[in-house]
Amino acid sequence: MDFGTQGPEAPADLAWLRGVDAYTMGAYPQAEEEFRAAVRMDPGMADGWLGLHALRVDTTTALLRMFRHRDRFGEQRSRHRRTLNSWYWLGWWVQPVLESPRDLLLAHASHWLDGRHVPELDRALAGLPPVDADHQVRFLHACRAYLVKDWEQLVRHTDPLINDAMLGIEAGLFGGMARVRLEMYGQAEPLLSSALMRCRSEQPQRKELRYWLARAHEGTGRSAAALPLYRAVHRVDPSFMDTSARLAAIAEGDGYDDAAADLAAITLAGIGQDVLEGPDGMDALFGTEGRDLRLPDADPSPPGGLPAQTDGFREKAVIPVQPMPAGPTDPALLDEALAELERMVGLEPVKRQVKALSAQLNMARLRTGQGLPVQPPKRHFVFSGPSGTGKTTVARILGRVFYALGLLGGDHLVEAQRADLVGEYLGQTAVKANELIDSAIGGVLFVDEAYSLSNSGYGKGDAYGDEALQVLLKRAEDNRDHLVVILAGYPEGMDRLLAANPGLSSRFTSRVDFPSYRPLELTSIGEVLAAENGDIWDEEALDELRSIAGHVVDQGWIDELGNGRFLRTLYEKSCAYRDLRLSGYPGTPSRDDLSTLRLPDLMQAYGEVLSGRGPQDPSAM
Repeated sequence: MDFGTQGPEAPADLAWLRGVDAYTMGAYPQAEEEFRAAVRMDPGMADGWLGLHALRVDTTTALLRMFRHRDRFGEQRSRHRRTLNSWYWLGWWVQPVLESPRDLLLAHASHWLDGRHVPELDRALAGLPPVDADHQVRFLHACRAYLVKDWEQLVRHTDPLINDAMLGIEAGLFGGMARVRLEMYGQAEPLLSSALMRCRSEQPQRKELRYWLARAHEGTGRSAAALPLYRAVHRVDPSFMDTSARLAAIAEGDGYDDAAADLAAITLAGIGQDVLEGPDGMDALFGTEGRDLRLPDADPSPPGGLPAQTDGFREKAVIPVQPMPAGPTDPALLDEALAELERMVGLEPVKRQVKALSAQLNMARLRTGQGLPVQPPKRHFVFSGPSGTGKTTVARILGRVFYALGLLGGDHLVEAQRADLVGEYLGQTAVKANELIDSAIGGVLFVDEAYSLSNSGYGKGDAYGDEALQVLLKRAEDNRDHLVVILAGYPEGMDRLLAANPGLSSRFTSRVDFPSYRPLELTSIGEVLAAENGDIWDEEALDELRSIAGHVVDQGWIDELGNGRFLRTLYEKSCAYRDLRLSGYPGTPSRDDLSTLRLPDLMQAYGEVLSGRGPQDPSAM
């Protein structure tokens, strides 16, 4: 595809503009080619290096060149009124946006946080604003204190950051760890406990927070409280610091039989294998996205004969990408997922598409096993259809299909809307969107009402929504082997979204259209809902249910009422009116009375759904 740009611009600027166009459309190889051409013709074009940095192409060189030519940072974006940004590691876990000159100074300083360039780090920090004026600057000073093991300074720098929306969890971890080092265990406990409660289950700091909170509990003599925390750490990373030795010491010293049993199978000499099970099994996976930090020396051995600490490492486990298996890793799970799809009422076109996709994926696995070439499987989808037509349910089933075929590490689904991806201030959106996407790695990210991310109704455009879409596009590409992304919404809205964002249409090429339910399908849904809950409709009620289904479809109301959701609401309210009716009986209702939905129950429920009235007093029935 040719991304041409007309105008009397310099060749380097033209290449940069073509690079931005290609990047926006998701054509990353061509974007890289154009950005490389731009900096080849104009080595001082900082925004050209920004484009390469955004593509994660030799980010170190790109960052250093941007900093060298920082007086030109933003030149092309301002001249051509184009948007382009990247992200960087602030410390070891935080990912702010890289867009402004201030961001560039922070990114440059953070670059030297490797434990081997303290003089360069100090020079970079000296060029930043005062710590009292900027939380992120203070955070970098805290990172330096961590590097040089100045625990008192680490406490001073992290205290003002505890309630910061972006930095609070990491500040709590740093501050709590420093207090443990200073043997201020009582102060460390609430700090670490609060940070752990704020830490979403998928965030990689969780392992370290648990470890240091366990250390704090031990310091206050609460080994029993430390034990489950050490166990949780050990489940996701058996070789993390001295967790195994501390578990063994607690088991031996305090006589915890279950802990001793847990440790019976542990061979301390060869404990480095990955264990990814239990409720926190994802922690190590998300560690693959972080930065490594190795300090030059370790602390002396602690009392009690435990081995020396190696917390000079703040590094993430690297999980090797396994070759694709030659067939379903779990044929029974695949059959179960497809059977659930088949049990859904209606949706015949959707069923055909999902079954065809499953067959294609399965055959691709078999071809791989025979050494035959295969096309990369399609992993990102557009689900287009009215509300209540089963889009979320089918998304869950699709995730199970990918999992059963060994194409995903899990079958979990993360649901999101605009508010879950878009921040409230500049720079927060990239962090928020990346955190949400991280939580879906290994499974399915389902973005409902995705068209709300491209809101043309804003007078000056929707910068935050556009930023979220850019992050989503890039992560969908970067993590394509570990993530399925589904964008869902009404057909008209999805059409507008794809038309306004060529990058989406080029990446999300598989579209599944969900039709509105027809009268017979709506009636069947009502019958299925009742049967699943041990209820039945009597003949009069069932006839009226058919009539209602036909009426709302003929009147064009069904999409507004929510399709299948309308039937669920109608059934649930019918049950409520039945129970209210039976409560006025003088005797004890029979089994049939308790399980039968009758015409008056349905009619009052239908009236409430249409008018918003609630159940009336039994005397009014």
